[in-house]
Amino acid sequence: MTSTATAAGSYRRRPGVPARPPFAFTVTAPPGWEAFRGDAKGLRDDLVALVARSALWPTLTERQRLGLANVLRSVAGVSAATGAVATMLRVGGTPVGPDALPDVASLSLTWLRTAPVLADLDLARLVVRDGEPVETGLGPGVLARRVESTPTGADQITSQVAAPLPDSIWLAVLTGTTSALEHAPAMDEALRAVALSLRVDRPER
Repeated sequence: MTSTATAAGSYRRRPGVPARPPFAFTVTAPPGWEAFRGDAKGLRDDLVALVARSALWPTLTERQRLGLANVLRSVAGVSAATGAVATMLRVGGTPVGPDALPDVASLSLTWLRTAPVLADLDLARLVVRDGEPVETGLGPGVLARRVESTPTGADQITSQVAAPLPDSIWLAVLTGTTSALEHAPAMDEALRAVALSLRVDRPER
């Protein structure tokens, strides 16, 4: 027992690497959000097609459509780059002004494999720094928010929840972003709801 603890402690604590877990899991999209497989090869086209079929699309100018399509492609790119296994999307109403774009919010779920150490709240705090306690469907987690600059120079709010699956090498990370600062409280509410809905189905030991 002592030697095991010493060996585990000799490893530098790292958040883990994205991977698809060997167990089934479910997560529920909040009302008004659409859910997709985050690792689907056609995610970019699926996101654009969803909005193109909506009542919003005919109200947009060609410039707005191109801008919105670029934003959605960026969402798909980030999803792929972070190893997300589920991605959710919410697009706002018709923007005010011919050059404005609709507000876009996204949520993604990534699993981090933390082997050779077990996932715990200390690892969660490496992913979500300066966070506050939050309850999730897996148990206790950590929630934090930050303001980031996009490549276009605009600000976006990013909120994250990290929660360890007890007695496992798996850490769930939920990331939410919104392009509208005034929608940050609604993003937090959606993120908390998704975190609470997360469930896993793994064999009894």
